[in-house]
Amino acid sequence: MARNISPDSVSSKVADLILGGHLRLDNPYTSVMVMVSNLKKKEAHKDKLFKITATDNATIVHRTK
Repeated sequence: MARNISPDSVSSKVADLILGGHLRLDNPYTSVMVMVSNLKKKEAHKDKLFKITATDNATIVHRTK
C-alpha cells in the first residue's frame, strides 16, 4: 500500500522546485541527500538535476535541470 506524502515534506518541496529555483532547509546535508536520491528514482523526476550545498546551519537545494 502506497503512503500518502505530505505536501509539506522535503521531498514534495524539492519535487516542486522550478528550474533555477532553490530551497533552504534546516535538515542535515545527508538527510536531504538521501531524500533527493530517493526522489530521483521515481519516473517523473529521473531527468531532474539538483545541486545540494551545506552551510553551517542550513542545506540548500538548487535545481539545475
